[in-house]
Amino acid sequence: MKTDRRSFFKLAGAAGAGMIAVGNASGNDDAAPLTSSPKDARETPFMTELFLDNKLLEMTPGVSRRLHKAKKHLLNPVIRCERWCDGNNIQPYTTLYDSEDKLFKMWARAGSDWKSKRVGDNAAYMLYFTSSDGVHWEKPDLGVVEIAGRRDHNIIFTSDMVSATDAAGSRGKQGFVVPSQPMRPQGKKAFFWAVNKHPNPKNASEKFVGLAIVQDHRRGAHIVSSPDGIHWSCANAPFWQTPNDVSGIGDDCLMHMIYDQAKQKWALYRRIIPEFSERMIADESDRERKAVDRYYRSYAYAESDDLREWKNHQFILSMDADDPADTELYQFACHKFGQIYVGYMSVYYLRRPQPIDIHLATSRDGINFTRVCRGEPFIPSGPLGYYDYMAMACSQPEPIVVDDTVYVYYTAGNFPHDADLASTDPGVVKCGAALATFKRDRFASLETSEWDPGPCRVVTRPFTVRHPRLFLNAATWMKGSVRVEALTRDWQPIPGFTEPVARPIQGDALDHPVRWQDNADVSKLLGKEIRLKFYMTRARIHAMTLCNEDRKLGAVDSEYQYDKLADPTPKLN
Repeated sequence: MKTDRRSFFKLAGAAGAGMIAVGNASGNDDAAPLTSSPKDARETPFMTELFLDNKLLEMTPGVSRRLHKAKKHLLNPVIRCERWCDGNNIQPYTTLYDSEDKLFKMWARAGSDWKSKRVGDNAAYMLYFTSSDGVHWEKPDLGVVEIAGRRDHNIIFTSDMVSATDAAGSRGKQGFVVPSQPMRPQGKKAFFWAVNKHPNPKNASEKFVGLAIVQDHRRGAHIVSSPDGIHWSCANAPFWQTPNDVSGIGDDCLMHMIYDQAKQKWALYRRIIPEFSERMIADESDRERKAVDRYYRSYAYAESDDLREWKNHQFILSMDADDPADTELYQFACHKFGQIYVGYMSVYYLRRPQPIDIHLATSRDGINFTRVCRGEPFIPSGPLGYYDYMAMACSQPEPIVVDDTVYVYYTAGNFPHDADLASTDPGVVKCGAALATFKRDRFASLETSEWDPGPCRVVTRPFTVRHPRLFLNAATWMKGSVRVEALTRDWQPIPGFTEPVARPIQGDALDHPVRWQDNADVSKLLGKEIRLKFYMTRARIHAMTLCNEDRKLGAVDSEYQYDKLADPTPKLN
């Protein structure tokens, strides 16, 4: 895949499900729901249904949902441990595209578990990277702090810097529960997740905000803030301590946060264990809490209007009885595609050697998540010793889109989770930042079966038409086709929009226009409650979009054509 700065900034027009131009897909520009009001439709240029769950699906005879795995970049890892300040562990804890500075930005944890490779006794700290194309990354010598007597590095956050600052102190609680015992000494560790550009900063110092953990002291989740993404201040006390934080017998340091424009709230996702589901916030009694009989990684949710007061804490997600018995939810992150939340679940396997891979989940409210093609990884781990035997999702508060291609960054380690690092050559163990890509809206598809002769159909539940133009992100193969029919709520074909007069959709494109013999769009159906019925032969549908304006076909290049027998060129009918 070739991407340069010029082609990146030539992006124009809306890209997809809630995405905005210039490479950024924003959770802040929500697409209208299918039952939105006319006022919402006027304010929202389009809505896209990704079909990641069954909410809009009435029936799908001869059709099933199929996951489309992301494509790993040929240059992976796109950031490797190469400099004296990297250690042997770079993890892209947050990546975003800053449209103001026209740069990709990454905040990555770095360091080493080997004392010999620590930098100034720091085992974990934060590095800052920038890129103009999302593939080739700059490692600027920022000189923010002197480490090991040197300033030729891009280190921006360490444990020592936390203890020396209180500029963001007003965001922490005035007091916190002092842990009963320190964690097992692992060196100095301080890092942060989920860097967001604050949509409504009260002052210049909080242009960027994130979630920090300082493992060697002041344990718990802290707010960090920065005027430029480089110089950071940390709250003087944590705003959320779990019982694990104060008992010293566990580790809940993996977190994620987004600003949800639809809710006008900050949404926080934090790793936790089920035993804390009744009381997630620590008190003094937890200082003497005994260890649970099995630490079972899961996730909880909380929300805030102002990053100061957090409420609605609830247990939301874990592996369950329909999953393999030896799996746990190691890490979770999500962002908005229009109205839809797409979640990336890093699934940890206890089998030895222990890999991690990335699965998909989806939600309509950011709290209740449904697994997408349960059991199939969206970004599978590579073989043992490969650069991403452990593949872990990280924070991307908003989707990143370049030329209709979605970029997902993840941590890639070439060793198993249970590796005996003490007896392993530190020069062999590597962990870097990897990139996976896929075409816009193509997480999964509703696809006809090669075994079912048909008829193959998809019928939606009723919805009200709020936009005049209809497009399908779809592909066909071996002269297959998709024809679309509009039905009344009680399943009666609507004259002028029936299957016999529907123009066939053929080929592979992101935005096939849906047309009929006498109707080039659905403007005559505005304000009406309808169903859509898709007549499918050797075809798949990834998404449908209702919008106010015409859209380019978006023909899919061969690199991203999923089926060898796919019809490569979309037909304009």
